[in-house]
Amino acid sequence: MPPRGDRPTLALVGAKGRFARAILQILAMREDRWGEIRLLCDGMTTGTHTVRGREQRIETLTPESLRGVDIALFNLSAEATTRWAQIAVDAGAIVVDASGGHRLEDGVPLVLPEVNPERVHDHPRGIVSIPGPVALTAIDTAWVLHQGWRLRELVVTGLIASVSPGSVGMERLRAELDAVAGRRDIGLQAGDVRRALSDLPDDSPFPAPLALNVVPVVGTTREDGWTTLERKFADELRKVLDLPDLAVMATFVQVPVVTNHSLSVHATFQRRVVVERARQALVEAPEIVALDADGEYPTPIDSVGVDPRFVGRVRQDPQHPHTLDLFICADSLRRGAGALVRTAELLVA
Repeated sequence: MPPRGDRPTLALVGAKGRFARAILQILAMREDRWGEIRLLCDGMTTGTHTVRGREQRIETLTPESLRGVDIALFNLSAEATTRWAQIAVDAGAIVVDASGGHRLEDGVPLVLPEVNPERVHDHPRGIVSIPGPVALTAIDTAWVLHQGWRLRELVVTGLIASVSPGSVGMERLRAELDAVAGRRDIGLQAGDVRRALSDLPDDSPFPAPLALNVVPVVGTTREDGWTTLERKFADELRKVLDLPDLAVMATFVQVPVVTNHSLSVHATFQRRVVVERARQALVEAPEIVALDADGEYPTPIDSVGVDPRFVGRVRQDPQHPHTLDLFICADSLRRGAGALVRTAELLVA
């Protein structure tokens, strides 16, 4: 697509998959402030996407394809991003990275436009990162409550959907569900679910069956007993919220949900909290939907494919007036795509 006047050039690096489609959908809904938009993919590729109402071909990512790019949205693996991000920066682009490769590195701001937009221009390495999917589920709510009552501690149980290792996780869950569908004789004795899945390939991304089951390990377990994903979640929250001393205890459980993560949160604050005031703060927050009427509560299947974060079951133990308990569901794919696009817009504002 030809350049449009002196508007900045945008490149979507990694223009395939669900996340890339979500980015393009978000771009189509926002004010068009871009000149040329390039669709690039690592390795030989074919295919098109609709951009500004026209079919546009996906091109092969090369150093030459990055020349003249002002902002490069990276939707590659952490390994590929490490290789290509520096090439893009050397070509003159600012990289906005959705992978986990740079989130916690020095010299790379971790930005969520609704929380810390002022940090977006402090990028000495030419790279800006956005939080990971699980942190994106929690940060909006945590930020709203911190503004009013000052967060001191979070205890989080993450119910992590099968999408966490990528599309391979969703396909594995579907294969397992097909294998157990209609089998009323299983799930009643130890080992019977594993036997029902014995004909499936043994290359599952999960350490145990997920159909009719939950698995209390997501990510690689470290020597201290925490998983890598649990630690990254805590560190990302601290970095975005600028709360280096925030205590975060997270337990992540893989659940048989296709997409959309959910979080059960126990929050402790420096100030006493009145539940109705906290609920009202969430009601008034942009892009948060508070569901707390009788019979209304967030679920992952009801929040998939939409932009708001859903919060419900806001409650308090009367003996602990500095605490709140609540439940959050969000489509982190939509949230991540929106954060990536809005961060790019901040950079060229």
